Amino acid sequence: MTKIRRRRKWNFLAIVSVVLAALLLVLGISSLDVDQVPGRDSLRLSSASRALNTSLDRLPRDGWSSQRGESLSGSEIQADLDALNDAKYHVKLGVYSNSTYDLDLSVPSFSSSGYVWLRWEQPLQDYLEANDNSLEEHILLLNALLSDAEPVLHPVQDKPATLSDGTYYQLYTYVGRFFIDQTSFRRFPFLTIGLPIAIEADDVEGGLGYSSLRFEPDIRNSGMGLFAGTGIIGWLNRGWSIAEYRHNYATNFGLGGLDRDYSLIVYDITFGTSAWSAFWRLMLPLLVVMVMVLLVFKIRPDEQDARAGIPVTVLLTLVFLQQVYRGELPDLPFLTFLDQVYVIAYVITLFAFVLLVWIGRRYADMESMPLGETRDNLSRRLETLDEVWPLMMVLFCSIAVFFSWYLIPSGT
Repeated sequence: MTKIRRRRKWNFLAIVSVVLAALLLVLGISSLDVDQVPGRDSLRLSSASRALNTSLDRLPRDGWSSQRGESLSGSEIQADLDALNDAKYHVKLGVYSNSTYDLDLSVPSFSSSGYVWLRWEQPLQDYLEANDNSLEEHILLLNALLSDAEPVLHPVQDKPATLSDGTYYQLYTYVGRFFIDQTSFRRFPFLTIGLPIAIEADDVEGGLGYSSLRFEPDIRNSGMGLFAGTGIIGWLNRGWSIAEYRHNYATNFGLGGLDRDYSLIVYDITFGTSAWSAFWRLMLPLLVVMVMVLLVFKIRPDEQDARAGIPVTVLLTLVFLQQVYRGELPDLPFLTFLDQVYVIAYVITLFAFVLLVWIGRRYADMESMPLGETRDNLSRRLETLDEVWPLMMVLFCSIAVFFSWYLIPSGT
């Protein structure tokens, strides 16, 4: 009995030491962790006509929307409509993507090629002629990335065509690599991602600001070509969208006055992963490994070496599996859904190993006990523990995984 009491004392001290170490670890990491400073620029969805994948029958179950920024509300809608009507220059802008390819989640970025066209009226043409420049000199591909071929608009005609209604028309081609600003990494491996092309007026001096120049999306003629919706192998196309936004720069570029606003068109093609494909590829191996942890308690108690060795093997397998899928992702400042599932798996594996060690010690103690009621009671408790543990862990894992998914912030 003295030996058992001494062991319980040391076990208690060990548990207290682990708890204190865990608290110190949490406090230390919390003191080192920093909050992300948000950008000061803002986007507001304008009142111009738009095509957004926001209808309920076209939304993924996670509530994904291709909209960026905030919507106008209340009196802001009417004020923006009045500003749209009062704008001095109007440009009808359409985008037709021929192909999307070379998706890279580690940046994240993608490559695309296609057409952009602009239609404008005489007042804007007079402005361009007065400043001796062309409209493409005032158009910026805002999310273009530096690459071997810098993304720019290349005019198909030498000069704008004059249409029968007196408007001017110019067709451009583009090809390049673009930054991805919106994706649901928190829900990985069940991803939805938007591949945007952002087009904005490039005029720092302010003559073509939001109050003067407004882009209006050409909804009817914009769209996707043959290879735009199928060019990303392994991803499912979920449609496209185009809309105008009010882009507020939190600066006046050193020219004095208020912060500058510009009209911004975002053309976006949305892709998503197949839920079943993601499950078979990433979730099923994890599920099989965890079933092995649960079934280890069905191995005969006298084979303690085999019982204790399985959680160690499972732990190494978990580390390997996690490193494989993490290689597909950029360095994220948060845990994805699959990361949280692996955290649960690590906790279960650790508990299983500790419990197996404890049970092994109890069986060793039982062998030195004389036959009688005390030994029989201990044997029954250990057998009950072997039976109850798998059921308890299945219930715990189910609840933990459910809350991990349920608590993911909406729209991410």
